[in-house]
Amino acid sequence: MDAQLGMVMSVGNNIKNIVFTVTWVLISACAVPVFAENPVQGEEIPYFSHVEQQLINDGFDTCLVNCVFKDGGLVFDARGAGLYFVHNESTLNYESFANETSIYLARQYMIKYGDHFQRVEEKFGVDKTVIAAIILVETGLGTFVGKRPVINTLATMAALSDPLVRESVWTSIDESRRIARQDFDKKADIKSAWAYKELAAFLKYVDHEKIDPFAVKGSYAGAMGIPQFMPSNVLSLAEDGNEDGIVDMFDHADAISSVANYLRHHGWRSDLDSAKTQEVLYTYNHSDPYVTILMRISKLLKGENG
Repeated sequence: MDAQLGMVMSVGNNIKNIVFTVTWVLISACAVPVFAENPVQGEEIPYFSHVEQQLINDGFDTCLVNCVFKDGGLVFDARGAGLYFVHNESTLNYESFANETSIYLARQYMIKYGDHFQRVEEKFGVDKTVIAAIILVETGLGTFVGKRPVINTLATMAALSDPLVRESVWTSIDESRRIARQDFDKKADIKSAWAYKELAAFLKYVDHEKIDPFAVKGSYAGAMGIPQFMPSNVLSLAEDGNEDGIVDMFDHADAISSVANYLRHHGWRSDLDSAKTQEVLYTYNHSDPYVTILMRISKLLKGENG
């Protein structure tokens, strides 16, 4: 009994180490300081004024917007925003998720939530080993869901549409680590528009579910919960898997159902060949190495050679 307990504790710690290692690689390039110590000098910048007004113009309740932006303690996260301009996914070590410990933990996870995996597979027609693989890679089976307030992340990125705010982020990045200014501006244009859409979706979600917006933590990109859904996907594709009347991305039953519904929405069918399966998985994360490791983990969970 003690030996079994020791094994479980050991593998549990191991999966957390794996997830931490992969997460750390995201910013490993920052051995040279990426951000200036005092990025903003002089008068206080009204970071969110443009975003606030845009939300009100788009029909959001003024009291809700004021509560979030003026009374809620919203923080402009320049460092978080800067990660978008230094992140290099090609350095991620996905292979760590296919080792013996990770596969063991994924199998235990599938046993623990076996009844729900079975119902979801029957309802959506999605391979349960693929669902487990996604949850393993995204958050280490829910052990690492991110620590950044999602609203801070999305509001900060959305605020980059304001030239003054954008300049403050640009100057916060150490000169030796900056990308070309033209590339920075192009990416900031795309990301600020995207983040505003996700911010609007996030506010709709937390308002509908009566959730404290500052209590929801996520990745540096604003992805949230066990399956790391962006808010727009939560609104349109998340499922109340445990049927408690609440869509909660931090609940395992809801997460499993939501991943299945997402994949079905994007074309999953039980008779897909390998090429079509990869196309569907690519919609979850536009990365070939990501898709490759999901396929490998799925095979290993089935007892096949990866």
